[in-house]
Amino acid sequence: MDYSAKISIVVPVYNVEKYLPECLSSLLNQTLLDIEIICVNDGSIDNSLEILNTFANTDNRIVVLSQENKGLPAARNAGLQIARGDIVMFCDSDDLLAPNACERIWREFLEAPTDICVFGTAMFPQLSDPTPWYYSVLNISTKRFDHFTPDVLFGGHGALPFVWRQAYKREFLQEYNLSFAEDVKFGEDSVFQLEAFPHGRNFSFIADKLYKYRWVRPGSLMADVNKNKDEKIAKHMIMLKHVFACYKKNNWFEDFGPELMEWCLRFVVPDCLGKSVRRGKDHLREFADLIVAYDAQKYLPKVNKSAQYLVDKLPLEKRF
Repeated sequence: MDYSAKISIVVPVYNVEKYLPECLSSLLNQTLLDIEIICVNDGSIDNSLEILNTFANTDNRIVVLSQENKGLPAARNAGLQIARGDIVMFCDSDDLLAPNACERIWREFLEAPTDICVFGTAMFPQLSDPTPWYYSVLNISTKRFDHFTPDVLFGGHGALPFVWRQAYKREFLQEYNLSFAEDVKFGEDSVFQLEAFPHGRNFSFIADKLYKYRWVRPGSLMADVNKNKDEKIAKHMIMLKHVFACYKKNNWFEDFGPELMEWCLRFVVPDCLGKSVRRGKDHLREFADLIVAYDAQKYLPKVNKSAQYLVDKLPLEKRF
């Protein structure tokens, strides 16, 4: 491809030979033709690379990169480094895009200044009912923001936690040198968003269900992590350490401290209290130590009353 595409779609690929052809077909069949599809083969040991090369040989809009296995964040970063589209999107290699997704998103960026666009998601396959959390998170309302407010991230039907249902102006990503934290192996989406969104100036939310999310897949990263709740919480703590450091560096605690702390409480504490967690008290102590290390305990009394019961679960009595 010797021109700058309107939209770049970054697709990390790791051992998904069963799902990859359907994903790539959904991207190639977009009604907006001027796109590039950057597929980063992250050390797959199945036939994924062969499938990528076969598709690339039939359509020059597909760019294939190969690297040793470094994890999802590194694969996305590799795609970001060579993206040439005015807009950058992400698609997981077992998911799909609606046929009009790129065209609809491109039109949204044309209609008004936009740094980040968030769009709705449909779930498949219909094997059983997802939890209410999925419906709450993935269904959004159409609205615009002309500046960043905590509601963009933390409000009802906000942007968190999945980066694949968002599109970013590439100039915005470059302006703030935004990339994925490569040592965060689970939840890197949220770390990226929590860093990126406060820099934004204009946001668009569109209710259209443009992304098709395969919410259950044996062997997926989410499925594997959920098998061990203690391991999951430990990975979440790595996330929060990144987020706290970023917010301190940018002096964002002063502006968004209560909202961030409420999100963190709801994100971590209920899991620590779960019956299948063996080291819940240790996790809560580590979380409390992190809060104190960043002098963030002063924001806890300011979180919504509905979250105060979570504050009470932390071993912080002598440190307020």
